[in-house]
Amino acid sequence: MAVPFTQLVASTYDAVVNEKNKAADQWSDSSALNYLEKMGGVKRVTPGATLQMTLDYRVNSAADFLAADTTATSTSKTDVLTATGPSWATLVVPTNWSFTDEALNNGDAKIDLLDSLANNAIATHDYTIETAMFAATGGTDGFATFQDLFTEDGTGTVQGIVAGTETWWKNQFKDWGTDTGATLLADYNTLYFACSKGSSGRQPNIIIGYPALYGSFIAALTPQQRFMSAQSATSGFEEVKLINARYIFSAAINASTESAYMFNTNDTALFVAKTAWRKRRPALDFASAAMVNMKIYSVLQLATRNRSRGGVLFS
Repeated sequence: MAVPFTQLVASTYDAVVNEKNKAADQWSDSSALNYLEKMGGVKRVTPGATLQMTLDYRVNSAADFLAADTTATSTSKTDVLTATGPSWATLVVPTNWSFTDEALNNGDAKIDLLDSLANNAIATHDYTIETAMFAATGGTDGFATFQDLFTEDGTGTVQGIVAGTETWWKNQFKDWGTDTGATLLADYNTLYFACSKGSSGRQPNIIIGYPALYGSFIAALTPQQRFMSAQSATSGFEEVKLINARYIFSAAINASTESAYMFNTNDTALFVAKTAWRKRRPALDFASAAMVNMKIYSVLQLATRNRSRGGVLFS
């Protein structure tokens, strides 16, 4: 019977080429979440039973020009406020390891196992949010999705308000079809202006698009058009803009939708309970097994408080 290891294998160390104390990440991407956080689109709030948002939803209908200085004005009670209260969702990432794993890794190890498991838990947490934000209509166990916040016809029941009836709650939308070049750029502008409502309105500050649609947008731009600053206007695009909105892409957007979502992070954001955002619980031993459990969790919700100032470019 042959020996289990050759002389070379038995006498020579493995060539370990890891980044210092870190496993090479093969799968995660949280580009949209990271950029939202950078843009103020992850809002840490004091938690309550629901995520209550007060809305000034209509003009004061009693406003009028007086036919004469003695014309009577309305005495009806002014009613212009309502609210929406989406429920919180809870995300949990459990991580388990055995006493034996911990003991055998406590020495001259290639990487620190427990640190690697913790890093994986954080990456999993953020990647799960990334994919859930762009999941199919209906969301994931109560966590909302951009496909529901910004529908392709502006309607839908969103956060308890029926936009088909309450038309002030409809989002903006634009079908780009198969447009390319200048026509595609015009589609983006149409949606941007609709979301802005006017030149001095609160304009979208972020666009998150499907990668191929992002590529088509870049291809349609003329050289040195819409760089972030003169310093970045060298060659290629470091960061891309449409007017005042930064444009990023996420592989989590479903290929079947080929969409781009446009909004202002003051209105639409990932709201998180500030006491429960990427919260790491203490590691606890299992009662009936020689194992340890550690959880990372968040209480959060993707929500909007001004749906009409956001929209979707779709095909």
